[in-house]
Amino acid sequence: MRGIGAPVRRCGVLSACNAHVKTFTAEPRHVCAGESVKLEWSVVGSARVKVDPPSVSLPDGLVEDQGEATITPNTSTRVELHVTRPLGNPTASVQEIEVLRGEAKQEELVASLGDPVATAGCKGGKVWATVHAKRFSGNVKVATVASHQKDDRIYEVEHAGLSATLSPGNVVTVFSGTPIAGDWVLSASVGEGQTCATVPPVLVINVDAVCR
Repeated sequence: MRGIGAPVRRCGVLSACNAHVKTFTAEPRHVCAGESVKLEWSVVGSARVKVDPPSVSLPDGLVEDQGEATITPNTSTRVELHVTRPLGNPTASVQEIEVLRGEAKQEELVASLGDPVATAGCKGGKVWATVHAKRFSGNVKVATVASHQKDDRIYEVEHAGLSATLSPGNVVTVFSGTPIAGDWVLSASVGEGQTCATVPPVLVINVDAVCR
């Protein structure tokens, strides 16, 4: 017999009562000031959002457990999704939206050789992988492309139907004006004394992003 005041468990196990974020996305996450960003979420539990700085189109407070909203931030914005559920543990998820204004901002484009989405490979003394730059809006453009300061490899870079050789410490302007969004194919030689099993596990370049 259940004692007076004892909680009623409506879940098969207590962990099943926990709040859960199924999905929470922001597309795109790197935009120019005033561009639209679409937020979508699906949760198990009672959901509440907090936007910093505040947004008229998505006021802080309770939201449906499955929904969407469009915001047009003029400065970098943090959107928090908090979810609670009776008897269970709360949870939260965050989307950071970066808004470019004025000066160029350096962005790293990184491809992991262990990521199946990167369609990486290593053969004939070369290693290659693809960066799928989906987080940028089409209005965020390339200013310059530079080598990463901690990478001394020579890269062959392909993007938007263009290609360039990128040496350590150098900057190229071949891709200037093209959208950062899209696929970047990076390749480099396997270093002396290295094998496909021992090459650095990532390929990385720096891109200066601007709004045009």
